[in-house]
Amino acid sequence: MFKKIYIVILSIWLIQACRVNYSFTGINVSKEIKTFQVDYIPNNAALVVPGLNEEFRNMLIDRIEQQTALTQVKNNGDIVFQGEIVDYYVEPVALTSGQKAGQNRLNVKIKMEYTNTKNETDNFNKVYSWYYDYPANTNRMQIAPEAHQSILSTILDNLFNDTLAKW
Repeated sequence: MFKKIYIVILSIWLIQACRVNYSFTGINVSKEIKTFQVDYIPNNAALVVPGLNEEFRNMLIDRIEQQTALTQVKNNGDIVFQGEIVDYYVEPVALTSGQKAGQNRLNVKIKMEYTNTKNETDNFNKVYSWYYDYPANTNRMQIAPEAHQSILSTILDNLFNDTLAKW
């Protein structure tokens, strides 16, 4: 009888000890982190697109608010995102037989600094970049909204994975 009780208690203890926390969003944030701060992101690229920096900042804030329980603060956040757009340019990527561009590539590079005030080993500086290819006979301004959304979303996914999801 005692042996059965012992086995049941041991089993319960093992189940509790080996418990894994699962998250459907993939978030891996320490419980001591309660707040986040996203500073102004200046656009220091040679070719400045008005509002691109604010679009990226707003996308970052929205993602954190939607996928975590963290509260946004203006100062002294437990985690802090700082950055700048460092490059925005178009280059030809596919030449036709007449040495004309058949396809162009819009490139964006954003330098980000991530600070975790609760765990300094998580801190880093990194440049994220992505691109969007489009036909050379298309005006960049025609594809800009779709291109910006695609590029910024990919950069944001990579930043999010490096910081809050820790993939």
